[in-house]
Amino acid sequence: MDTTSAFHDPTATPADASGEPRVSYVVARLERALRRAINERVSVHGLTVLQYTTLSVLGRRGALSNAQLARRAYMSPQAMSEVIEALEAKGLIERSRHPNHRRVYPAGLTREGRRVLAACERAVDELEQEMLRDLSPTERDALRHGLISAVRALHAGLPER
Repeated sequence: MDTTSAFHDPTATPADASGEPRVSYVVARLERALRRAINERVSVHGLTVLQYTTLSVLGRRGALSNAQLARRAYMSPQAMSEVIEALEAKGLIERSRHPNHRRVYPAGLTREGRRVLAACERAVDELEQEMLRDLSPTERDALRHGLISAVRALHAGLPER
């Protein structure tokens, strides 16, 4: 399938004044394609994209509360509760009572959760390599920084590393 022709057909894509596809349109198409591709890769490991995202956040940040996870994964606390319950039922995370807050139960990865996350990360790394194969390292860095800048400009924010 020739995806480039769809981008250059002015009737098929919203265009800017130069006739090029709007960046917002291209980013939206990329988001949909990425979500589908990531889902295909993580579903092999029994996960949804949201479950993978949650494991990824826990892998980078360590044990977090439901509210902290929801903020970092861009989800509502209610949706995050469902994800946490599903991951706990699969034995990928475990919760324990916070020593200073009786009602807070931070979730952390189990050994199996770390194993599944590592497998998913390898699959997503391969996807990114495939997606960015025609870009030089300098172009990849420029793309990453440009996208981060666009997110910040819209006040969507990215969690601190």
